[in-house]
Amino acid sequence: MSYTLIDHTADIGIYLRSKDRVGLFEDAALALVEIMDVRSAEDLIRSEVRVEGIDLVDTLVRWLQELLYLIEVRDLRVSSIKVLRVGDTFVDAMVAGEETQTPYAVEIKAVTYHNLVIQELDNCLEATIIFDT
Repeated sequence: MSYTLIDHTADIGIYLRSKDRVGLFEDAALALVEIMDVRSAEDLIRSEVRVEGIDLVDTLVRWLQELLYLIEVRDLRVSSIKVLRVGDTFVDAMVAGEETQTPYAVEIKAVTYHNLVIQELDNCLEATIIFDT
């Protein structure tokens, strides 16, 4: 996983750099899981997840919002995330874990669009994502 926490007033920001879209989406999801501390060693539940958006940025936000929904509403604690495909307007992934009500370290209220741009630089993709806490 490759991300860096960045300073942001009253929120949490991450900077991501990955060689491709699949890696970027996977690293963003794993960063969310790590920040919230919602890891699990069990993979009792496996779910196929498909998210659609209007463009790549919107798809990334909706992907992370779907994962946040699974964590907060469905009480999923994540053992693994495997992003299978990412297009301009969709992501297909497999998420595994267990349903349990263990508390999380940080409550993330929302994934924001604030200054979110996915850009290519030196044959890599970069993004900065701000989580509303």
